[in-house]
Amino acid sequence: MKKLLKPARIAFYFLMLIAFFILGLVFAGLINAGKNQGLAGGAIVLGYGVLFGGIAFIASFFIAHKTTHKFIIRANWVLFVIVLISYGIIHYKYQNRQKTKEIEKTNSIKRPTTSAVKVEATAMLVIPFRSSLSISEENKLLALHQETETPLGLGFFKPNFFYNPTLYFYGGINPEKGLTEHSPFDSIVTTRDQYGDFTSTYAPPWLWPEYMKLEYGIMYFKVITLGRDFIKVVGNSKNGKEIYLNKNAGKFLFWPEMILSSNIIEFIASKEQIPKIKPLDYAEDLKIDFTFMRLLLIKEEWLFVALQNNDYKNVEKGWIRWKKDNELLIIYSFYD
Repeated sequence: MKKLLKPARIAFYFLMLIAFFILGLVFAGLINAGKNQGLAGGAIVLGYGVLFGGIAFIASFFIAHKTTHKFIIRANWVLFVIVLISYGIIHYKYQNRQKTKEIEKTNSIKRPTTSAVKVEATAMLVIPFRSSLSISEENKLLALHQETETPLGLGFFKPNFFYNPTLYFYGGINPEKGLTEHSPFDSIVTTRDQYGDFTSTYAPPWLWPEYMKLEYGIMYFKVITLGRDFIKVVGNSKNGKEIYLNKNAGKFLFWPEMILSSNIIEFIASKEQIPKIKPLDYAEDLKIDFTFMRLLLIKEEWLFVALQNNDYKNVEKGWIRWKKDNELLIIYSFYD
């Protein structure tokens, strides 16, 4: 019994537990144990780590009893090196991913400049799924897309892929019947990769949402009609294809709520305005130089904004229109 409780052997037990816990996680990744398992994927991968670690921890007592002290010392060093290398790799990958997210977060709030856009007017604002575009390029396409679109709709629908990994698409529906009385004609199926990012295992080729960053589980559809169980959206923003979705599979945002969450408020180049002192077309103009606008309030078709200089300091406050005659007058950003 005393032999099993020597310091070197106690260290051996815990090093076996930790080393094989990590090996279990690696093994789960190699065999894609969490693939297509939705939210349960992470728990399944963790289960492999616990299983491997638990078995190794129990086996370490038998190994320690049957082997010499010299063997245990050497084994401890080997296990210690394995743990250190594994930790270094995991920490390195984590730091790289955090840096990437910070860069994307910083770039995503930059103001889009439409004057530099050199693409066709029919271009999609974001290339679906794994886009090769940079954040700044996405913002340029976003601004161009908003300049050329016409129907406003009621707002936007944001699916919740955290709780609904599969989003079903429905064709013609009977609004008097419930969701369970209809059959979907297609869907998009998502899962989480080893880093926790979303990815699609299946998506129809015609699917072009209004905006998407699938790795973050973000997708926006423009809403045309709102019902009790269904919500009619534009499934392809290039050709206007309309589909129905389960209204409870995500969150609906009316235009005011969408604009209030926006990081960017800017005039469409061809529809620039002079801010007013009141939310009235005949109100007095605010003749003042400014560079940026920060949204403060929304009142019907008007926005109350802080007018800012190049240093983002307020120089005045006034009212601008965000729409008129069902036509969009501003560039906005989707919030992530």
